[in-house]
Formats: sequence, structure tokens, C-alpha cells
Amino acid sequence: MKNILIILCLSAIALTSCESFFSQTVEIDPPPYEKQLSFHLNLSDQDTVAEVILTRNFGILEYVPSQNQYLVYGGAVALLKNGQPWIALQPVSTDSSFLLRGTLPEPFQIGQTYTVRATHPDFPAVEATQIVPGDFQLDSAKVKREAISGPFGDVYDLIDVYIQDAPGVRNYYEVKVFTLLFNIGEDPVTGEPDTLFFGSYNLYPEDFSDPSVLNGLQGGALLSDQFFEGKTYKFQAQVYANSNPYLIQVRNITEDYYKWSRSYLEKLNSEENFLVEPISVFNNLKDGLGIFTLAREKRVIIE
Repeated sequence: MKNILIILCLSAIALTSCESFFSQTVEIDPPPYEKQLSFHLNLSDQDTVAEVILTRNFGILEYVPSQNQYLVYGGAVALLKNGQPWIALQPVSTDSSFLLRGTLPEPFQIGQTYTVRATHPDFPAVEATQIVPGDFQLDSAKVKREAISGPFGDVYDLIDVYIQDAPGVRNYYEVKVFTLLFNIGEDPVTGEPDTLFFGSYNLYPEDFSDPSVLNGLQGGALLSDQFFEGKTYKFQAQVYANSNPYLIQVRNITEDYYKWSRSYLEKLNSEENFLVEPISVFNNLKDGLGIFTLAREKRVIIE
């Protein structure tokens, strides 16, 4: 009995010590950081409007009471062409001056240099420069319906896209597959057939035939011409079978976009595993955080 009492006393002391240990307050000095502007602007030669949402960063341990605190009001954003002023984006409204928009004077020209520049009285000026990638040929695209069966009864369509690469320069490409949806009905006035709804939804391919193809953001397939420079390349992807038409979007992207899209996806995937070391997203804004890229884009619809 005496031994039992001694054990109970020792257990009580241990629990009291544990409680004291876990209730200790640890003070951590937040790491220093530089207050910077942040935005993402990814455009192609098919775009007619440039739009920027101007935001800012905060310290890693800094308390941010509202998501609206990230928005930066009263800034200015401009695009330059070959070092000369090209277009100044304008706030959409006084109350939403964090959102700036402008209609492009002309499509982006191959081989020309464009710079985005953002300024605000409370932040360092931010800028990034890109050169519009060269042309390429989207030779053809086709789909083989229900071409592949999976081990669990899944059925896949096989998408083939043929890209003619331009020689003499390292090219990077992004390929996206969209499914097109139509809803056909009758016009309530004339009674004639009418398209009541049209939409496109990007798909996430299940597999690629080329192991060098990497996954990017929003179902984008990323590849470089390292192994097919100046030749015709056959891109092949598997998607879940459906009866709708496909829209194939191929873009000749910059190396910066390639790195940004890949690193952004890796960061998103790593956030689901707390054991993985933090991954930094590629950034090309000088004195800022974010990305500015330009691309050459082509599309084709396959039935």
C-alpha cells in the first residue's frame, strides 16, 4: 500500500511538471522582411486587355485582420514597349483603385521587348521585362475516342497534338486541353434553334506519353524543345472520355513562365504535406513579388 502511495505521488508531481512545461510561453522575434508590391500578369498575343490586381506582402508572423489588407490602393501600373511608354493602366473605379485595367494598343509583337512597371508612394518601384517568344506551327490535332481502358474500368480519350518547333532558340511550350459544352434550344421569339449556353472547362490530363512533360498550373502541360529542336513534336495526353468537342491551346511561353508555373504547382502540392520543406515560387519582379510573362498562343478545336 505504501508503494502505491509513493507511485501516485510521483505521478502527480510528473503531471504537474508536464502541465507547467506545456503552458510555457515562447517569444519569437519575427524575421525581418521588406514591404513590397505584388501582382501577376501573364499575357499572350491574343489578349486585348491587360489587368492587374495590386497587392502587398506581410511578415510571416504578422497578424493580418482581413484579406482586404493585402490590397494596395492608389498605385500606378504602366507597360513599356522597347523602353518607351506604351500604355498606362487605369483604376476601374475610385473605390477599387487596386484593380487597374487598360486596352492594349495592338497585339504583342514577336521579338519585341515589353516592361511592366508598378509604383506607389509607400513601396519601392517594381518592374519586369519580357521578350515575346517566336512563332511556331500548330500542324494538327486529333482525338481518338475511348482509345484506352484503365485497370478499374475507366475509359480515356487520347489527344494528339503536332507542334512544329522553330530551330536556333530554346523554346518552351504549354499545352492545355479544354472541353466545350453547348446547350442548344429554341429562341423563344422566332422558334429557331439557338445556343443557350456555351462554355469551356480546362481538363487535367491523367497521363502523358512523354515522361519529360511536366504538370503546370490549372492542367497545363509544360515542355521544352530540348529533345526536338527544329522538328515536329507529337504531344500526347490521356483525358477521361467524353462526347464533347475539345479545344486545344498551345502557347510558346518564356522560360520565366515555365519556372513560375512549375514551382507554383509544386508549392501548392507541398502544402498538403507538412513534412516537406517549403518551396519558393519563382519570381521575376525586381524589388517586388510576382510574375510578368508574355506568350505566343494558338488554338484549335477538334471534334
